[in-house]
Amino acid sequence: MKAYVSVNITKGWDTWNEMAEELNHEMVSVGGMQFIYKGCEMDEKKIHLIMEVESMEKSKEWLTRPDILEKRIEAGAVIESTVIIPLKD
Repeated sequence: MKAYVSVNITKGWDTWNEMAEELNHEMVSVGGMQFIYKGCEMDEKKIHLIMEVESMEKSKEWLTRPDILEKRIEAGAVIESTVIIPLKD
């Protein structure tokens, strides 16, 4: 299944993207998620993602794990702004 994700960020694209790349392997192997597309708005205050996800439940569980939450927050993600919309293929 695919999902659209958006999140406000406070530390710019490079900081957020570096964190995402560092977590990519674990995200695929443990969370069952893979980036199809990732980008940000021109002002670098919001990211937009299209992801392949194994299940919405597994993805939400991985994204809210305390260690992953901490890394996301450190990279400038505004956690409460996260929007995840399942997409029909």
